[in-house]
Amino acid sequence: MAAERDASKSLRARKLGRFAATVALLVGVCFSGMRAGASEPKPDRPFYNHFSSEDEARLGTALAAKIEHDGIPFGSGQAEQQTVRIKRDVAVERYLESIASRLAQTSQRPEIRYSVRVLDAPDVINAISIPGGHIYVSSGLLAFVQSEAELAAVLGHEIGHVVGRHSLNRIARVSLFTLLIDQARESGLISDDATAQKLADTAMPILFAVDARTFYSRDDEIEADLLGFYELARAGWDPQGEIALLTRLAQASPEQSPLAGLIATHPNSSDRLLIVQYEYRAAGLPIGLRQDSPEFRAMKRAVQKGDSSGISSRLSAVVLIAIGVCAVLLLTKVLRSRRQLLRGPGESTSTESKMNTDVRALSSSDSGGR
Repeated sequence: MAAERDASKSLRARKLGRFAATVALLVGVCFSGMRAGASEPKPDRPFYNHFSSEDEARLGTALAAKIEHDGIPFGSGQAEQQTVRIKRDVAVERYLESIASRLAQTSQRPEIRYSVRVLDAPDVINAISIPGGHIYVSSGLLAFVQSEAELAAVLGHEIGHVVGRHSLNRIARVSLFTLLIDQARESGLISDDATAQKLADTAMPILFAVDARTFYSRDDEIEADLLGFYELARAGWDPQGEIALLTRLAQASPEQSPLAGLIATHPNSSDRLLIVQYEYRAAGLPIGLRQDSPEFRAMKRAVQKGDSSGISSRLSAVVLIAIGVCAVLLLTKVLRSRRQLLRGPGESTSTESKMNTDVRALSSSDSGGR
């Protein structure tokens, strides 16, 4: 009887311990998602990510070369996955990279130089970034954004992913998990490939906390939103552009094409909107931050027409006028100097004498008339 009582007590203690551990875990999860006030996240390199900055740059260069050659696979709603290729447009790229550069200089990794490429996908609204500072935006997204602040919010969000090393961390986790599977197979814990695959399918969502339809986790998305939020404000753009963009995404149906691709890879727009709205109210930002620009409007017109020649038309016109004025002034000066050289000193003296004689004759005529 004593042994049974001891066993019963031990069982109750174990149950109580498991219950307490569960409660502690739930409390920890709840409090980990709470923010006491407005503050910029400070991403740390996780223990499993051993990639150096040089590794990241080399990996990014290799991935960018592959994308340049093969394109990027995108899915849109229920439609089949399509391969989207880069559409080189120097004027658009220069404008987008000027925004990315200003944002990057205010970020927590200002040493990274960003390149921005446009994907020839008018029916896809999406943007992605890869390690090393390579950003890709679809032409459909350029048509979708309604202000330069919204466009800057998109680029700031993607820069936030690079600053947080989100895609690099994911690659590191995959590498770590693959290594663990290989070691388990070699040690005999996993007897065959089928068992290994079953274990991988079960463990991947738990290990990565990423839904099968999405690339980034909810935490990654929120961190990138907030990093982009503060980059926007420091670079002079109004973070209201980010709120406006997230509002429109939150109102969109997940099945709505072409927004489905963006929603699938950048989830939880409603939750993200609430967090960014709270940050905006609590941050106490100055008023009068930049919302739009003539360059953005020119870019929008160019994207709609499929011609980027108008993106810097205002600046080009001013430059051309200045060059024209300078050329006329220089030509006038050269011609004047040449005439003086051809005339010589004697001709100049005789011309001046003739002018003086004519003036005296005119004066005598006036005196005689009076």
